[in-house]
Amino acid sequence: MKRCILEGTRIWQGDPEAKDTYVDFKGSFRTEGTGRVFLRISADSNYTVWVNGQVAGFSGCADYPDFRRFDRIELTKFCREENELRITVWHYGIQTQTYLSADGFLLFDIYEGTNLLLKSDRHILSRINPFYRNGYCKSISPQLGCSFFYDATKSETPYQESVEQGPGLAHWREQKPLRLKAPVKAKITPSDKGYFIDLGKETVGFFFLEADSPEEQLLTVFYSERLIGGKVNGRPGWLDFSLEYKAKKGENRYLNTFRRIAGRYLFIECPKGLNIRYAGVCPTDYPLVETHRKFADPLVQKIYDTSVYTLRCCLHEHYEDCPGREQALYAMDSRNQMLCGYFAFRGSAYQRSNLVLISKGLRPDGLLSICFPAGMDYPIPFFSLVYVMQVYEYLSYTKDQSLLPIVRGTLDTIMKTFRSRIEENGLIASFEYPFWNFYEWTDLSHNASQIGRTKEDKTPKQYDLSLNCMYIYVADMYDKMTGEHTETEGMKKAIKEHFFLADKGIYRIDTLHDRYSQLSNSLALLAGLGDRELAKNILTDPDMIPVSLSMTTFLYDGLLKTDSGYRDFILENIKTKYKKMLDAGTTTFWENEDSILDSKAVESLCHGWSALPAYYFHILEA
Repeated sequence: MKRCILEGTRIWQGDPEAKDTYVDFKGSFRTEGTGRVFLRISADSNYTVWVNGQVAGFSGCADYPDFRRFDRIELTKFCREENELRITVWHYGIQTQTYLSADGFLLFDIYEGTNLLLKSDRHILSRINPFYRNGYCKSISPQLGCSFFYDATKSETPYQESVEQGPGLAHWREQKPLRLKAPVKAKITPSDKGYFIDLGKETVGFFFLEADSPEEQLLTVFYSERLIGGKVNGRPGWLDFSLEYKAKKGENRYLNTFRRIAGRYLFIECPKGLNIRYAGVCPTDYPLVETHRKFADPLVQKIYDTSVYTLRCCLHEHYEDCPGREQALYAMDSRNQMLCGYFAFRGSAYQRSNLVLISKGLRPDGLLSICFPAGMDYPIPFFSLVYVMQVYEYLSYTKDQSLLPIVRGTLDTIMKTFRSRIEENGLIASFEYPFWNFYEWTDLSHNASQIGRTKEDKTPKQYDLSLNCMYIYVADMYDKMTGEHTETEGMKKAIKEHFFLADKGIYRIDTLHDRYSQLSNSLALLAGLGDRELAKNILTDPDMIPVSLSMTTFLYDGLLKTDSGYRDFILENIKTKYKKMLDAGTTTFWENEDSILDSKAVESLCHGWSALPAYYFHILEA
């Protein structure tokens, strides 16, 4: 993958390290009407482009400082003979699980055919945006980062020449631009403290307001996926789902195209009343084409359609675990999403782009970071193995072998790292600090206490069944991709020796506990360490820790590997689990089966990894 040299140079105004800062740029260009007009643009962090006052493009910084990518946006329909260009860049500058901190910059060029019309250099005028509260740094969540404060009562400030920062090197992000849609229908109900808004379903997009204010006043807008006691709880637990807008007297029209929000409900807290023409969300999504599968069973159809909508809500610049509190690209989450996408949508360029991005998250210790990019990192070893599976499945479903040379180095390093940790007893121990030995959100598998541990913290050494079985499972995939031969027979023998409970006919979850889980035993099936008897015990043992919603993929695949006759069980199991969510009124599928019951109200009610019916309904011909 070669880098392109854009004609422009990187430019900025003010301190490029300043946190939570908005910088405006403006210029002009003339078209001849001889060809299509395209903008190539790269920035740190999020940008919005206006041509002649119309939003022409927007996106986020989903890359690495040493692997900058540029978007290619067609401007033709926005252009006339003389054109005004305005760009605002929002620089985060704060490490999160969705952003790796670097200096703020803007880089662009505009072409009509092969004719260069405009490029970023010192002659592009710029200023610190006077309307956003710069340096505010109000956190939504540690994973996602900042919300915003917009002050419509502020006045315009002058522009000056930009400061050049360096050459314009970037890779083309081979994805289509995100779409900005018309505002969704919103039911607005006044109350004594403000206005309650119901969008009718989970909606992902940008806050949009059209209203008249009797005087200057601060509006605090809360948004949420659920109601608690009939009210919008915009500050559950450690989260803060709110944004602030200071209205000017008279007409206010505001659209934020920098921070996506997600939810069904909003509440606008306004002490002095408003005459609202519209308040809600303009959806934004990635333009994938659906396959529109039809099923005879109405329940299956409803589950499938809701799964596809859940997938759509969780993909923008890249796959997202959830569109609300994190918007983060994880290997495990995106593996489920990609798998569903091979059947629910046409094309595979989006999956490919994400797999390349993930490959850039290789750490010096040989495993992947927790997210991509990630400035705040709690690496999960199990998820590094999932990446090997992701690439294998991509090659299998798309037949696009050109990806392999690009990511081969990452695959080799991951497998080498795991091989190097095989001990004399034939097993890989759970990883020490700074790693998080997460598998799923169930007892003995989430290990959430490891997130806050330090290098000095000592924990008993243990070996986890899930990790060792997953290594064996993906080693076979790695060998098929690369032609290598990975020795796993010794590990298989060690697993039987250290984990198998002969009196139960099942494997224990780790070497410190005699409990057992559906996930780890399903992985044993996939690793070739079980038969129909183990499959039966996984489903019937009353003490078995049930598999979580996102990890049912391993349960279902393990069962099908032993006996295709489990098809009917799997379809009924899916219908039972997902009907419960539909009966609760959901319009997207939850992070876990009981997320709606979460007392802290922080679990997501829209999670891409839970859209698995979109895959299984296809392969099982529901």
